[in-house]
Amino acid sequence: MNTIRLKFKKTGLSIYYSQLDLQRVMSRALKKSGLPVWYSQGYNPHIYMTFTLPLSLGHESICESVDFRLNEELSEEEILKALENTLPQGIELVSATAPDYDAKSIAFARYDITLYGNGDDIVKALEEYDNITEAIVTKVTKKGQKEINIKELIKDVKILDKTDDKVTFTAIYPAGLSLNINPSLLLDYLHDNYNIKVLDALIIRKNLFDNELKILQ
Repeated sequence: MNTIRLKFKKTGLSIYYSQLDLQRVMSRALKKSGLPVWYSQGYNPHIYMTFTLPLSLGHESICESVDFRLNEELSEEEILKALENTLPQGIELVSATAPDYDAKSIAFARYDITLYGNGDDIVKALEEYDNITEAIVTKVTKKGQKEINIKELIKDVKILDKTDDKVTFTAIYPAGLSLNINPSLLLDYLHDNYNIKVLDALIIRKNLFDNELKILQ
């Protein structure tokens, strides 16, 4: 039995799949593929699957992955070939290899975010945010609500592109098991404090990093 990490992109209409939806999509694809997938034992056997870092609803990503097990050793080409035409539009396979890092090593994620509206106003808001030392927001957790200072947590907020009606910027967020910051917290802060429109924001997860900000491929 060997573990395979299937890397994929999640874009377009697939952003509306919840994590539970995505689990069902992947399970159906693996069953349809005819691959010798390993099932758990017991009363209700199911395909073993572990998503490396579940993605929030409404976000795109080019660095998603899911681990599953095979009862036979197959090449990457054979696995990808078997999975052809089994996934819906918006889910694009990238690779199928042995896991190259432990999911527990994930500490940060880079997101590129596009905001639509007056480009000058958005840039001004981001510049003002860059100059402050404290930005308190309310984070909802399983244990309730708590206030956090996102200025201490979100790193490297940089503008990538600007036009008259939109601005794209990047930022690196905590994304580990102990602390995970949703990009929406920064967007909500920009909306509440600078009146920036964030409802139609395009949010794309681009990279994952370890605790030393080394990219996890």
